[in-house]
Amino acid sequence: ARPAEPVAAPAAPAAEVVESVGAVLAEGGAPGSLAPRVAAALGEGADARLREDPWQLLRITGVRPDQADGFARALLGPQCGPDDERRARATTVWLLEQAALAGHTALEVPAVEAALAQHSVPDPDAAVRSTIAEGEVLVFQDALEPSAPGSEEDEEESRPVRVLIGLERYALAEESLADGLARLIGSVPKEGGPAEDWERAARSLPGSGGELIRAVAAHGLVLHTGGQAARAETAALASGARG
Repeated sequence: ARPAEPVAAPAAPAAEVVESVGAVLAEGGAPGSLAPRVAAALGEGADARLREDPWQLLRITGVRPDQADGFARALLGPQCGPDDERRARATTVWLLEQAALAGHTALEVPAVEAALAQHSVPDPDAAVRSTIAEGEVLVFQDALEPSAPGSEEDEEESRPVRVLIGLERYALAEESLADGLARLIGSVPKEGGPAEDWERAARSLPGSGGELIRAVAAHGLVLHTGGQAARAETAALASGARG
């Protein structure tokens, strides 16, 4: 197989761009040390973008909404308020970023709206709709199981759905991962050895170790998590597979 092409690191922002961003940060009372990261995140014209929308500062990891609010007040003066659409959109994106860091790459709309209300966004519903309209988040629909049995046609028409929103890059990453897993599952040979051999190996391990072996015997792809015990079970599985 050919070695993978090395991925080029993103170019550092030009010194003059960092300097101009630093001037805007200083004007708003924000640390100048953020300038390189802000310039890299906002790209060309970063200083103008930041001045036009000070809440873009929330794109920088570690910046909190209250800090971005203070920065915006210093730059915008009386024009700054909690009902500003720019603030609402930036806070929505920030909340989704925080959720993604915790392992939730998409959130139900009511959960996002509740979190926006906690951050003093006066109209959470309008904030979510504005963020969607600006293309800053993607909308997903997840079909739920119907509560009462009915015909298949009725179920398709009346099946409830929950609406979720998430950031595009996480959605694309998950889609790519799903495609890769599907290809991996499809590449696994249908026959993995006589069933009695797998069952004999499963009986040789107590508890979850045996369950792991049975899962591997029945499925092309298995995700096994846990601490030290999980590593020991995986080692036992590999040993059993070698015979």
